Amino acid sequence: MPPQANAPFQRVPVLDAWDETPTLHVIRLDLGGLAAVHALPGQVVKVRAPSGEAYFALASAPDPSGRADLLVKRGGRIADEVIAAAVTGATLETTAPFGKGFPVADAEGRDVLLFAAGSGIAPIRALVQHLTGRRDRHGRITLFYGQRRGGDFAYRGEHLDWERKGVRVVLCPSGADDAWQGVRGRVQKVARSLAFGGAPPGDAVAFVCGMSAMVNDVKATLKEWGVPPERVHLNF
Repeated sequence: MPPQANAPFQRVPVLDAWDETPTLHVIRLDLGGLAAVHALPGQVVKVRAPSGEAYFALASAPDPSGRADLLVKRGGRIADEVIAAAVTGATLETTAPFGKGFPVADAEGRDVLLFAAGSGIAPIRALVQHLTGRRDRHGRITLFYGQRRGGDFAYRGEHLDWERKGVRVVLCPSGADDAWQGVRGRVQKVARSLAFGGAPPGDAVAFVCGMSAMVNDVKATLKEWGVPPERVHLNF
């Protein structure tokens, strides 16, 4: 059972909500006092809807103001109920943030490799915010982010800012997309093909979020590059 699986719920205000893509919806919450335990990017909350409860990774780094974002994928019964209820000015039933999150201390002084697929960009976005706020503490930062099509990528409006702050953003659509002009393929395949311009990852640390098959393939790729399993981190 996940940590704090039976944590109490509290109603928190919805500050804003919008469609980030046709399938991904952002909900911005005011966690208030619950934010005191939001200590690391990669932590999660549990949200209660009429038909049940579901876990959602926080898509923003810890914020003293209590503001926190969720990225909710449409198509599931509970997710769709949460989206329907999360209108500006309403409230949602949520727990305090919990979970181990990402061990960000391991990234101090190292190159950082980030891998996200689908809605797995949510905790990775929180990590990007954390890392760019401490940019001088890290070496190269590279994000490989996969979706099926070019129009499916979340946070497109932020990618340029991430680049300006020293994050190399590599978008990787895996499906057919005649309009896409960049690289294509699954994140681990694209990472292999680019191989950091011939520069080895060296003493890099990696953070990964996505489906199990993608995570396992990324781990195998990193092992080939000499990045040991103990420097490959998930948020759970």
